[in-house]
Amino acid sequence: MGGTAAGLGVRSGPQSGPGPQRRRLRGFLAAAVATGLSTHGLLPRVLRTWGATGPEKTAPLPGDELIPDADDVWTMAVTVAARPGQVWPWLVQMGVDRAGLYSYTWVENGLLRLGVSNADRVHPEWQDLKVGDIIAFTPVGYPGGRRGPRVVDLAQDRHLVLDSSPGAPPGTVTGTWQFVLHDAGPSGTRLLLRTLTGPGRPLGLRVTDFLLRPGYLVMDRAMLLGVKKRAEGGALRNPSPSTLL
Repeated sequence: MGGTAAGLGVRSGPQSGPGPQRRRLRGFLAAAVATGLSTHGLLPRVLRTWGATGPEKTAPLPGDELIPDADDVWTMAVTVAARPGQVWPWLVQMGVDRAGLYSYTWVENGLLRLGVSNADRVHPEWQDLKVGDIIAFTPVGYPGGRRGPRVVDLAQDRHLVLDSSPGAPPGTVTGTWQFVLHDAGPSGTRLLLRTLTGPGRPLGLRVTDFLLRPGYLVMDRAMLLGVKKRAEGGALRNPSPSTLL
């Protein structure tokens, strides 16, 4: 029998499988697919409404009228153990060349080289924010210059609405950043952040938005927690009269 098998050209030895390099490539591709699915599939689903209650996710907020037919809506929220008037100063002093964005400086400085320093106190000299001002995402001297969303509406202790529409024609709003403060009584303040994107956003920016969306969401969540931490610390040091009643 053995001779017959040999005569027919049948190999009796073990068959060789894929080489080590091919196995490594398959492993890398599998890991890349898994990472892509988690970062662009699962992560946005989890974080786009992080902290928001059911009613908060769909409630009309100041700034919604700027993009009535939004393509994408994110609504995040956090409870801050401080009065709205104690949260507001931390919002209006934001900017990479002012009090920072209260997020991950290892990203802003280590990766993006923005030179951000997050403030741990309220700066009176940065409390004069008004319509038309820019909250800088990049500083003077950075490629492209000092740029960031523009203030289009603000009401002290209530809301701050920013137009984030780079590359859009004048008068066209294709992106927003909406901070809204709701008095939560004894609990303090519900701080909401809604982000809208809409029609007319340049194709290149849409691609960038898609690629960086997981990072945006992670940074936005960190920012809200950064505001919470600072406002609560300030409230403990300087309680408002209403909290003493």
